[in-house]
Amino acid sequence: MGGNLPMRALADMALEQIRAIEGMCDFFEIAAVRNTIKEIVPATLPPDVAALVNIPTWVGLGTVGLWAALDGLAYRAELKPAFKCTCGIRCMRALFQRYAEGAAADSLGELDDLRHLYAHNFAGDVDETYLKHVKRHVLSRPVMLTCGAYFNGHKVQLDLTHLRAYSGTVRSVLEKFR
Repeated sequence: MGGNLPMRALADMALEQIRAIEGMCDFFEIAAVRNTIKEIVPATLPPDVAALVNIPTWVGLGTVGLWAALDGLAYRAELKPAFKCTCGIRCMRALFQRYAEGAAADSLGELDDLRHLYAHNFAGDVDETYLKHVKRHVLSRPVMLTCGAYFNGHKVQLDLTHLRAYSGTVRSVLEKFR
């Protein structure tokens, strides 16, 4: 199980990854960072973080990092799925079902879909290839996600609050391994 690392150490490693992702959210909210952005952004652009950083793309990639933290622990701990999911992939919802209920379990299914959407597609844009590849947990029809973002059937626009919601869910699941 996880080489020579005890479960607590594996969970701590995964939680450190979550803290790093949350730290980027915090970075963009620091008053000094916001003021610096206002000073360096050309007057023709809005004085906002979005003028320098594509937040929805970064947040999507952050969800990939959350998924990776779960996957790293699941792989090293040799977790077995609680059920066979219809998606047919290494599914975080099936692997962590024993540790997440209700909205938290739904969030894990969403993270699986978002991970594929951002890791293998174009920054949140759904196309026919994405929809045909495997069965999706939720991103196959318009739906309000557990994080509060809306998927319109073709695109999801994530922001820092959505990433914080998902990281909170992942953190609560991982802390059960400590």
